[in-house]
Parts: sequence; structure tokens; C-alpha cells
Amino acid sequence: MKKQRNVKQTLLQVSFGVGLIIFAALIELLAVHPSGIYSYTQKGYDEFKIGFSKEHVLKKINRQKAIRTIKACNPDRVFELQSRKLFKMEADLLSSDFWICPGRTGKDFLFLFKDGVLDRILLQRLRFGKKEKSILFSQCSPERLKEIDKYLGTQEILKVFYDTDSRIKKKI
Repeated sequence: MKKQRNVKQTLLQVSFGVGLIIFAALIELLAVHPSGIYSYTQKGYDEFKIGFSKEHVLKKINRQKAIRTIKACNPDRVFELQSRKLFKMEADLLSSDFWICPGRTGKDFLFLFKDGVLDRILLQRLRFGKKEKSILFSQCSPERLKEIDKYLGTQEILKVFYDTDSRIKKKI
């Protein structure tokens, strides 16, 4: 009798574990964003809102523990946190209109500023061990960044997801 009870309990535990694994796999497939580049031009992304000043964006970056590096483009300069001290606004950050921020959690940010305020956020999400990264998030190319819509529409290898914006004219 006791042995039969132990077998039932073990079967119940194993079936519960298998059920949890299936549930986690379904959540991963259905509820997680697919790999690609996400373009935010309307409201922004999470704490980063369109229209924020560079100083305000830097404050929000300092709250993100996953961001430890800012690569400013034109002038090209890399700012890296080596201790617990936060990023400080420097002249190169103020003069640059493009900030690349690689994240440690699978999300890389590209902040595009216009007239000193945040105009667009590009977010690169890579899943399932994908190694193909967009060159937008690794190389500073002011020409490419100034014609970002053209590049995203014709040359980008990753799938691009847009929020609704009148600037994006899809050509079919």
C-alpha cells in the first residue's frame, strides 16, 4: 500500500514538472518579442520617451543596470562604466546625435536625437542565440544613421518592426 502511494506521488511530481516545462515553452514562444529591430518614434520605449532631452535620457540610461557602455557617434567616443559611478554628461555626448548602448540582456539601444531631443529609439532584440547583429548597433556611420529609414527598408538583414508613424511610408 505504501509503495503504491509512493509511485503515485512520484508520477504526480513528474507530470507536474513536465507541465511546467511545457507551460514555460509556450510562454517563450507566444509572449516574448521576436528577434529583430524595433523602431519607436511615437511615445518611446519603456522609460525612454520621445522628446526627452539628452540629459534626461542619460539619467534614464543610468537607471538601466544592463547598460554599461555608451558609444557616441560623430564625434566617435566610447564611454564605459568601470565602477559604480554613473555616466556624466560630457561635451562629446552633448554634441553627438547618435548614441549606441549595447545591453547585457539581449537588448541593444540606438538613440537618435534631433535638435537636442530624443527623436527615435531603435531597439535590437536577439533571441535563441542568434549571432547576426545589425551593423547599426556596432558601427558609427553618420551617413547611414541620417538616412535610417532608407537603410532599414532596403539593407537591414534583421526584420524591422515599427510603431505607427507617418514618417514611415511602406512601399509595396
